[in-house]
Amino acid sequence: MLKRRFPYSIGVCFGAALALLSSSPVWSAGDAIDSKKPNFLFIAIDDLNVFNTPMGQSPDSFLHKVYPDDSVRQSVVDRLTPNLNRLAQQALTFDRAYTASPLCGPSRTALMTGVPAHVSGYYAHDKHFRLYDTLENVVTLPQYLKSQGYYTAGAGKVFHKGRTEKHNGHLSEWADQTYSWSDWIEVHSGTGGEPPKGHRRKVEVSKYWPPGGKSFTKFGTHNIPTEHSNDYLNSEFAAKLVLNGSATLKSHKGKHQTTTLPANQPWFVGVGIFAPHMPWIVEQQYLDMFPQEEMAIDRELLTWVRDGLGQLSPTGQRITRNTRFSKLTEHGLTLDPKNGDVAAWKAMFQAYLASTAFADKSIGVLLDAIENNPEKDNTVVVLWSDHGYHVGDKNRKGKTTLWEASTHSNLIILDPRIPASTKGHRTLSGVSLQDVYPTIVALAGLKRPEHLYGYDLSPVLMAPEKDWRKPVLSTYQKGNHAIRVGDYRYIRFKNGDEELYQLKDDPFEENNLAQRPKYRKQLALFSKQLDAQLNRQPNQF
Repeated sequence: MLKRRFPYSIGVCFGAALALLSSSPVWSAGDAIDSKKPNFLFIAIDDLNVFNTPMGQSPDSFLHKVYPDDSVRQSVVDRLTPNLNRLAQQALTFDRAYTASPLCGPSRTALMTGVPAHVSGYYAHDKHFRLYDTLENVVTLPQYLKSQGYYTAGAGKVFHKGRTEKHNGHLSEWADQTYSWSDWIEVHSGTGGEPPKGHRRKVEVSKYWPPGGKSFTKFGTHNIPTEHSNDYLNSEFAAKLVLNGSATLKSHKGKHQTTTLPANQPWFVGVGIFAPHMPWIVEQQYLDMFPQEEMAIDRELLTWVRDGLGQLSPTGQRITRNTRFSKLTEHGLTLDPKNGDVAAWKAMFQAYLASTAFADKSIGVLLDAIENNPEKDNTVVVLWSDHGYHVGDKNRKGKTTLWEASTHSNLIILDPRIPASTKGHRTLSGVSLQDVYPTIVALAGLKRPEHLYGYDLSPVLMAPEKDWRKPVLSTYQKGNHAIRVGDYRYIRFKNGDEELYQLKDDPFEENNLAQRPKYRKQLALFSKQLDAQLNRQPNQF
């Protein structure tokens, strides 16, 4: 069973939650960890919210609404991500990890470059980040490790995409292979792939997918075995590379390429798992794992979701209208005017869970390699998801909001060199994916690059109960920001609209305290705290 280590009381007083940031402690990973440079397995997962096993039972998990029975919910999360849970049992899980920006490209760019979106101006993945003046010469995480003697290799969606392509009139080398990687293989990603010889690919799109929607938003089934899927093959490649030191993978152009790790260098192997990003097209077996009959999705729950939108700020209300979820449920009513909207939600929710379970299979392949790796005692595993995901809550399907469901990310770090007593624990320390780059640099025993934003989390790895009260900033598009401070979430939109939630008692953000006059003073304090975060410089972490 995972153990909870709380850095401070959940019921931390309001004043303490608003305390000014303290400076980082004078501490380095080298104080308590062997000086030999560790290897790194770096696993990036797309659109994975916190329905996974380590956090599926957390109070703010929407699974509580869909599966209100405790035993049923536990059964669901056990089926959902057993391999992710296997990693968590050996590692430290950050229960309060948040994205720097709830959109794939900006989130990954912020993490991999060490520069958040509000500084770089990289708010949308319209083109490669090096085509922005602010990031043209930035040193990325793998690029820095490579310059310090690491061999960097990988495949899949680690940056925004795993291959070069022309996009919006620009030729974008999305994987940044020229600068960041010693060896990189451009591949296809996701649940798709080539069927076994002698078989044709068969796809059946759900009847609840709204006609005319973008093709990448489809959900349904196909006949591609997991072992033939792109994500699985990419993960298998990384696993063999870690286990054997050499592996071969077919690129997206059909060419077989071999990567070999030098025997005399530490390595950083990155692998991106595209699922559960849409399209949610998987084998029927994954849908069968989550019968709709178990779900408590009904008219009452749908009404609860929509009735709760009235307390949002005007901007919040606007972004919950005419959403993909709305179109999904409206299409459902054309199929069944009485209950088609509820049926469509169930089908969509089931498809997301199925795609998550599919992704967990790829995680399992990687963990098998780590556990049998002769270098396992000197190999750090960092697993993260680029942001969270709405699956009907807030009347939305997707990310791109500043609410908890969209900004809440996964972050699990396994460092076999830390004290065994901290393994299998969870911490409520508020952290950002912006902290990943400086943390890996510290764990590698390297000097911190001067351009980095974010904290070194190695003190938390060494002592999960450590008092770590850091406000966590998230940005979506220019001028829209949120901070998580203790049990509070404060959102400020560029037009001045505000929202404030006390998440201990209101985990699903139903009560916007910003509408209440008695909270005006607190709103001003949170706004000031947000400004302080926006004005921080790299040397202030």
